[in-house]
Amino acid sequence: MTTALTPGQQALLESELRLARQRTLAALQAQRDGSDRLAHAAALLQDDPQEHEPERELDQARGEHLLAELQALDDALMRLKTPGYGRCIDCGAVIPFDRLQHQPQALRCVACQADAEARR
Repeated sequence: MTTALTPGQQALLESELRLARQRTLAALQAQRDGSDRLAHAAALLQDDPQEHEPERELDQARGEHLLAELQALDDALMRLKTPGYGRCIDCGAVIPFDRLQHQPQALRCVACQADAEARR
């Protein structure tokens, strides 16, 4: 199965994926280096463990989100080199270029994505 993407569109999407990957890596590095997560968590625990629990949970959730985003971007860069990139993993339809421009790591067309989100 081939996609309807031109070589120029694929090059643009690859560039956007690489930029998004750099931004995500920078955000992850900033979170890790910003106040050294372990030292920050230890300081919060020393103050009042209950008072700072939401802060720690938020830090952890943000880190997990950034790692998941990084993995999605890496996966999209790998898929970009395969003939199936740009096709919905559920129905096989071509994902419109406009959608891929806004979210190049998209796995589904808009209709299938809406269905997947409704099932969650």
